[in-house]
Amino acid sequence: MSQAADNFSHLPVSRPYRSHKIRACDACRKRKVRCDVESIGNNCQLCREQGKTCQYSVEQKPSRVRRLPPSDPSLGERQNNTPGLKRSHALIHDSGSLNTPDPATQSWESSRMPRHGLANDDPRSSDKGRHSLHIVGPAVSSDAHVLEQYMSPGSPEGRTSDNPYSVYFSDPSKPILYKKVPRGRVGLSINDNAGVKQREIFEQILYPNASQIRELYLAKIHPAFPILDENLLKDSSANQSRGSAALLCDVYASSLVYWNKAPISAGRSRPDQRYAWNLAVQALADDFLGPDLSTLQAAIVELNGRPVYSIIGNVVNNGRAVALSYSLGVNRNPSQWIISPCEKALRTRLWWGVLIHDRWGSFAHGTPSNISSKHYDVPIPSVEMLIPSGSVSVEHRRSSESFIALCHLSEILGQALPLIYDLEGQTQKDTSKFIRRIEADLDKWEDALPDYLSSTSPNASISGSSSLRLCFLSLKMLICRISLHNVSQQGSTEAIEAYRFRQVESRCAAQAIVDFITSLKTFQLAEFWLPYTAYYLTSTITLLLRFAVETTEDSVAETCVSRVKMFTSWLRHAREVDDWDLAEDCLNNCEGIIARMTDNGRPHQKAVPETPPANFFEAEPPNDWLDATLPVYYGPMDGSGQIRDLWDMFGFDEQFPV
Repeated sequence: MSQAADNFSHLPVSRPYRSHKIRACDACRKRKVRCDVESIGNNCQLCREQGKTCQYSVEQKPSRVRRLPPSDPSLGERQNNTPGLKRSHALIHDSGSLNTPDPATQSWESSRMPRHGLANDDPRSSDKGRHSLHIVGPAVSSDAHVLEQYMSPGSPEGRTSDNPYSVYFSDPSKPILYKKVPRGRVGLSINDNAGVKQREIFEQILYPNASQIRELYLAKIHPAFPILDENLLKDSSANQSRGSAALLCDVYASSLVYWNKAPISAGRSRPDQRYAWNLAVQALADDFLGPDLSTLQAAIVELNGRPVYSIIGNVVNNGRAVALSYSLGVNRNPSQWIISPCEKALRTRLWWGVLIHDRWGSFAHGTPSNISSKHYDVPIPSVEMLIPSGSVSVEHRRSSESFIALCHLSEILGQALPLIYDLEGQTQKDTSKFIRRIEADLDKWEDALPDYLSSTSPNASISGSSSLRLCFLSLKMLICRISLHNVSQQGSTEAIEAYRFRQVESRCAAQAIVDFITSLKTFQLAEFWLPYTAYYLTSTITLLLRFAVETTEDSVAETCVSRVKMFTSWLRHAREVDDWDLAEDCLNNCEGIIARMTDNGRPHQKAVPETPPANFFEAEPPNDWLDATLPVYYGPMDGSGQIRDLWDMFGFDEQFPV
């Protein structure tokens, strides 16, 4: 009898006294949406979207218990005899009561797989659990590794294992050990349902197209930045796991930028992106109270998001992602670890996703990098690590190759960043040698690119290739700018020609970016772009305008101003017609300046001196008009800096006039 009842538990009971013939299923009742099931035995549209069967739980009213006065001596006995009213306060468990995880069976993706050795009804068998693993530092790992070898595998009677360490790599020279630590602060409850509420709001807003939005992420973003497990977004059962809720919120918010390019946009306006990102940011903030590997994935997806509504928020989020990567040991090479090959590939992809955002975010936002090249040994991923098992399209494979090329280019950028942020500085001779080495590495990188990544093809679209090209040109412009500053500090008459050469080189590098961007077609604007590329466009315009203001040659000034005006006109068209959000930052901060300039960049009230001052090397260029023209603050959202810093990038102060 009970077995037959279980077989028909998914069918609704008759409701002759209600207005609806068939009551709503449990999923629709939970989300408070209309259940459109037509007949008993069929599934509603929401359950069909999620690949599930409509379930109808039997409503049981809890028995009412009469409250007794505190003086009643039978109060404690009656409460103990009512198990349904017992309240458990054991949220934080003693670390000694947890079994030491076996490295061969434990999964870092605890949000998707149950923990081994724990019962389903045990509170410790929750999706994330109450404990996490923190890597043991190199100064202690060798000592702990020696002690671990002499510890008995058994435990005294009545006690669990007292071994606090888990060995993932047993090389005596560089052992990798992890120690069990609480996931959150003791006394502060951890929200195991972090992001679930926000995810349900997303799926109600996007209903019935939530699955199509996930497919949009896999089509537009994932091939060019493959840091997620593709099956996580395809498997509907995995989407409902509590640990991946914050990650799904970031996936939904990131995909909205491509809404107008997708078939789902027909007849529907795009949801409010600012509200969507507020939901995703709140979900990630809750998840960071007890972070694990799925939290790191969500942080990287959020850093990929466009448009950027808070520069400070992205800088802080990047710092948290780097710190969490160090804590989880993602910066170490997992190729020889005692973990599954799928997890090795995931950790490798995650680290390079963190490094790319750290390096290019440092270049765009003017903050020092958080990662040193001496603090990681993770190899650059191969194509096999990036593409899923099975056949993929040629475009998908080439997009993965663009990600690998971006990893190599990020390493070159890591060599240049210390030249900008090193407060102690280097000698001019050492800086010149370093610049020549970086320029040689850039030439080798460009020569190693395949043809479909080295130039823009009008017939094929490779997602991520245009963003890769702009990053390369922006890095070349940065190297030219550093060289220009280095030459200006020499203070010798022989350096004048070298300075003018570097000046022309910097101007040509900026003009190359203008020529590349204006040559792009509509389908290339719809590709994957790093969000930091918006700030490289702003830097390009401000550098050209500075050359127009400081030069003594009218022809050069007129060329720079005309290029800038043409470029801003093109960006305005791309923003209004092609919905290219990356143009907005540049337009907001440069259009007002351009409108107040003359055709040759000269102020109306003040003429430019025809001859250089007497003290050639100590004089500074006339910037009174420039200071009066520029606005006080820079930044569309939070006023994070002054635009003056972009004109004189990274605080460089040349001594030579133009």
